[in-house]
Amino acid sequence: MVAVRSVLVVDDDSGMAETLADILSAFGYAVTTASSAVAAVGVVTQTCPDLVLMDVRMPGLSGVEALKTMKALAPQLAVIMMTAFAQDDLAEEARRAAALAVLPKPLDMKRLLALLTQVTPSGEVVADARDGRRADAVPFE
Repeated sequence: MVAVRSVLVVDDDSGMAETLADILSAFGYAVTTASSAVAAVGVVTQTCPDLVLMDVRMPGLSGVEALKTMKALAPQLAVIMMTAFAQDDLAEEARRAAALAVLPKPLDMKRLLALLTQVTPSGEVVADARDGRRADAVPFE
């Protein structure tokens, strides 16, 4: 059962955003993309998706600053951050700002899809029924 239905993919790399959108659409998600954090905040303000998948580092407003703004607008909003920088202060700041998970790029699609199936409409992650472990419990690599 998929609790999350709509996903906003935010990445300043349009190829990455389009690829993620195509994959998530193939799995039945309604996907919207944004190429900047500012645009993403606008989408959340207007149509609040079930979940946001957003890059940590972007020109201008960072993904972390957008995360904070989005959570102020919609506290229940589920946000998963992604980054190519494993040892990044912004990644740690995203965790402190209530990101559900910070996933390394390139994304492990199997892991991402498993996490999406565990996010409830209230933005919480439920335990995996197979092993009782939260999908985001795997530490950032």
